[in-house]
Amino acid sequence: MSDETVPQPGHDSPPPGSRIAFERLRERTDELELIISGLLAFALLTVPGRIFDSWATNAIHVEGLFEYALQFGFLVSAGLSYALAFAFIIHLAIRGYWIGLIGLKSTFPAGIRWERVPFMGTVARAFHQERVGDLGSTIDRADRAASILFAMTILIALTIAWVGVLAVVLILLGGLMGSAFHGGQRAIRVILVAAYVLFLLASLAPVVLERLIARREAAGKASPGLQRTVRGLLRFLGIVIPQRLIAPVQLTLQSNLNGRGFMAVYVVVIALAMLIGSVQVVNSAMFSMINRYDVLTGEAVDHGMLSAHYESLRSEHDLLLRYPMIPADRIAEAHLRLFIPHQPKRDNPLARERCPALPEGRNSAEGPAAATLAHACIASFWRVTLDGKALPLDDFVPIERRDLGMRGLVGYVPIGALPPGRHDLYLAWNADGEKEGPLRRREYRIPFWFTPGVEQGVR
Repeated sequence: MSDETVPQPGHDSPPPGSRIAFERLRERTDELELIISGLLAFALLTVPGRIFDSWATNAIHVEGLFEYALQFGFLVSAGLSYALAFAFIIHLAIRGYWIGLIGLKSTFPAGIRWERVPFMGTVARAFHQERVGDLGSTIDRADRAASILFAMTILIALTIAWVGVLAVVLILLGGLMGSAFHGGQRAIRVILVAAYVLFLLASLAPVVLERLIARREAAGKASPGLQRTVRGLLRFLGIVIPQRLIAPVQLTLQSNLNGRGFMAVYVVVIALAMLIGSVQVVNSAMFSMINRYDVLTGEAVDHGMLSAHYESLRSEHDLLLRYPMIPADRIAEAHLRLFIPHQPKRDNPLARERCPALPEGRNSAEGPAAATLAHACIASFWRVTLDGKALPLDDFVPIERRDLGMRGLVGYVPIGALPPGRHDLYLAWNADGEKEGPLRRREYRIPFWFTPGVEQGVR
């Protein structure tokens, strides 16, 4: 018996010479779907954590468009991983339901025996027969839903991945091009906005031109020039977007399902996938997104103690909190080590404005002069007091903390003459800044307890 099938009118048929036997492949797709979903569903849930750690570790070292490229790449990767994982888990659940129904069908070939269902009258029986149908139709619906969901998941994965790659490449190219102009950051934004507008125009132009061509043809007028323009724009979009990879899945689903409903779900899922990454960032920076701390509020804790200020109390949950730090909440030594982190995305804009010794905010000096210029510039951004008394940063030096993944200034504050007990460090970054915006005034309070040893007390 031949494996070839007779193509039906209006249906795709294998091209001449094709070695594809679709019916034979169809018998194996269920197994392939289960294997792929099973391998990826739970493995993908572990990926966002690794991506987050990598992004958080590297984002502090850059600023401007390169920071945006890293952040966008993280949002796309994390959102894609979560979206695919959830979709594959749902697909596994549907396929598991489908397998269970097939088992029931093989065990009970007659399916549902409505006359033997207890506590069901004629009205309820007719209602459920209309809504549920027989076991065979339920199996078909579950099989159809699983196959559509699997294809939709692959389509969303391809789309999000390509959008992410395209956006990151465009940001990096814009950064390289903009760096050749004076006022690089502004030039980069202009280049990116112009590229985005051109892409939108190129995407919308074929739709508008097609309508114009249809009107002209209805009036009996030929439009060879407009047709060539449309084909040229479509060819350009085919280069920017891999149509041969995405279009077969998208157009098949869109043309066989409710077109508007499909596009609505398609766009909403992609937007939600991007939102998931943002939620992870917010959740990592906050103590708890869902809470009822009506008494011990965040404002109260800000004027109390935050673990991110103490190296001995920091954990992986403080990764995004790049705060000034001291070794611990209890200090027994005569000197207190104070680390002030340097964050390029905050300090570089101020350096361009307030550090005249650094042209364009760049430290091009060599040797000890480089350290001197860096210290003078960064120290000028900070105002530090200990128990209300100004604390000069003259003796602080630049440091690279690979254990923290940060650079900054470090100094050893003499506290041997202080009485035992509580003392308070207060730091203000950009103390004269506004109350809002990226360059707003930022305040840090670090209480600690001085507990000198017996030998120090004798001295």
